Amino acid sequence: MPAERIAARIFLADAIAAAEGCRPPFSDVIVRRPNFVSPPEPVDGGCGGGVRAAASWEYVDAVSRITVLHDVVVREWDVLLRSGPEAAETRAAGATLLHCLDRAGFTQRGPGDPSLESYGVRSGDAALNNAAQRCSDETGYGSRAAAQRLRTLRSVLGRHESEINDIARLKPVLERGAQPATGSERTRFGLPQ
Repeated sequence: MPAERIAARIFLADAIAAAEGCRPPFSDVIVRRPNFVSPPEPVDGGCGGGVRAAASWEYVDAVSRITVLHDVVVREWDVLLRSGPEAAETRAAGATLLHCLDRAGFTQRGPGDPSLESYGVRSGDAALNNAAQRCSDETGYGSRAAAQRLRTLRSVLGRHESEINDIARLKPVLERGAQPATGSERTRFGLPQ
């Protein structure tokens, strides 16, 4: 499965987007090379709100179950990336990028250990963000970061195989869409909500 299709395949992001008329949610599990020039996509894709509030209980329950699994996966993934050998690999790749920024004339702006944040990357300085993107491309940082993120995400997803299979069975509910609850077939236990 291509890395950019993980959210659509596992968390049914495309089905939610089609039902709610929004951009696909769960953009935080889309693995791509880092982009320092453009702002990150909103994680929720602009979904939810009035469409979901008017939807059937089945639909809301399905989206809630998917969101709970998504949140668990993202938390576990973050812990994995920030610990042990993965953290060391991230620091080593980051150091390469920061050395390139140093050579380009940018220095650490904030306190603490050198990091993208302490250098001010993505803080609104277009010249710095452009330099970070150029350095990412030149040093291979982006490819290394994407490969590490994909490898670790697959590891976390492997721990949740049965839950992922359960989520896959929710696709028909999502495909019926976020239609308002009407009629006995759209109510819980045949009773109006």
